[in-house]
Amino acid sequence: MGEVYALLSAASFGIAGAAVAKGAPTAKGDNGVFLSIVLTLALSGLLWLAFGNDPGTIDSATALWAGIGFFVVAGVLATVFGRLTNFRSIAMSGAIRSSVFRRLIPVFSIALAFLLLGERYPPTAMVGMLLILGSIGLAMWVRAPRAVGGPPDLSKNDLRLGLIFGTVSAFCYALAYIARKLAMQYLPDAALGALVGAITGVVWYVLASCVSARYRDSLFCVFRTAGPWQWLGALGMSLGQILLFFALISAPVAVVAIIGSLEMFVGAYLAAFLFQSEPVPGRGMILATILAAVGVALVAVS
Repeated sequence: MGEVYALLSAASFGIAGAAVAKGAPTAKGDNGVFLSIVLTLALSGLLWLAFGNDPGTIDSATALWAGIGFFVVAGVLATVFGRLTNFRSIAMSGAIRSSVFRRLIPVFSIALAFLLLGERYPPTAMVGMLLILGSIGLAMWVRAPRAVGGPPDLSKNDLRLGLIFGTVSAFCYALAYIARKLAMQYLPDAALGALVGAITGVVWYVLASCVSARYRDSLFCVFRTAGPWQWLGALGMSLGQILLFFALISAPVAVVAIIGSLEMFVGAYLAAFLFQSEPVPGRGMILATILAAVGVALVAVS
């Protein structure tokens, strides 16, 4: 079921990305970022209360707190460091270049899972993962010429720093995958993991609001500034995040990270055919989609 949950997570993130892009021209506040954390907190809390494990049943207190600690570390890596460096990368090098470096997440995840978790993959799975990575590279190459390259006053120094921030952001997100997987080894409760991660995000916003007006506005105007597209985007992000935790229980980190990268295909087709905010995918994008589908099938059967 891990691969199935990863696919559903990618679909949810794809819906979120398309909705956020659709609502961006008229968006207020942070375009639903904090709202997604609030929804994750609410939904994961309900799931944990209904189906989660009772922490009191954990045999060892050490295992309980180790699991919670790794969940908190994952929340900090993704919500704080990953997001902050991603925003800096977008501001300094442009959205397209930044998105290219975000695709390094599965690459870093494979290396870190191999080194830190000792994950090994059969040849069929490796071929499937390479096909998925190739499809993502092809899709990025096809889509890049359609977008604006970056800020008009972009300097070489800003570009260099932006690409560094983009690489650091991808590395932080990949480390968050590792931390979540380690947490699952001590505390195999996906709903609790998503809940702890959401609480970590809320705590970060509260602390940051003490020194930042932007975070303060996000905190106190979370419902007032959200429109229908922001609600749809936040719901997609929330479901995608929760499903990601369920995927990590039974699937290797590298498989979850690579399948999760397929969100860009879901977002592209939704944006073209449903939201009509992007051109209809051409032959290159269709070829990339077919390669990705074959890759996922190989990973699944392996």
